[in-house]
Amino acid sequence: MNKRNIFVLGVVATAVFLSAGLASAEKITDDTGDVWHWTWNSNTGSYSWAHSVTNQPEIDIKEISSDVEGEQMVLKMKVSGDISSSNTLYAVFYNTTGATYYVMYSNGSGMCMAISGNYTGISYGNTTASGNTLTGTVNMIGEDTKSEFYGYAYKYTHFGDTSGEWWGDWAPQDDSPWYDTENSNNEGSSGGGGGSTPGFEILLAAGAIALAFVIKKK
Repeated sequence: MNKRNIFVLGVVATAVFLSAGLASAEKITDDTGDVWHWTWNSNTGSYSWAHSVTNQPEIDIKEISSDVEGEQMVLKMKVSGDISSSNTLYAVFYNTTGATYYVMYSNGSGMCMAISGNYTGISYGNTTASGNTLTGTVNMIGEDTKSEFYGYAYKYTHFGDTSGEWWGDWAPQDDSPWYDTENSNNEGSSGGGGGSTPGFEILLAAGAIALAFVIKKK
């Protein structure tokens, strides 16, 4: 084997080694039957935060996964039932040191994007929801190491109304607001930190960022 071939093999080996530290295939499994339920009574100023006593398979997460196919990031969420298009919000985030990748699906509409950390780069992807699986595919931006990977699924009595009643599940479980706590009830409370969920606000913020970027490019 001549020196040129050895050099080429060395470059390939180095690229493979470096890519191992970048975005790669990952899967997080989540227990079923762990959906939690939030209710708020504005008349009495009280809330209840407890394991759901009703079955909510459409938001009961089984797993989230990430994979790199060529130059694309593929994010998936699987639930116990079927992905619902009514009063629900699903989201998977894969954050790196230089970019955020995410897929969201709500009320029959989906969004998949990659946004660089300084908001100067953006990539729009494709979103599909079929059966129990939500899938987002988007071109990768840069080659950074992973910093965070998580997902959540919410169901609302009235979509976006986080003050009244909603159900939620998170993956991994330790990202949830109830992790390592018991069921709780609070009389005469203003609701505290549990009275809202970040999902709806993040969806609006993401749309605003995308719109701002498009305007800037024009």
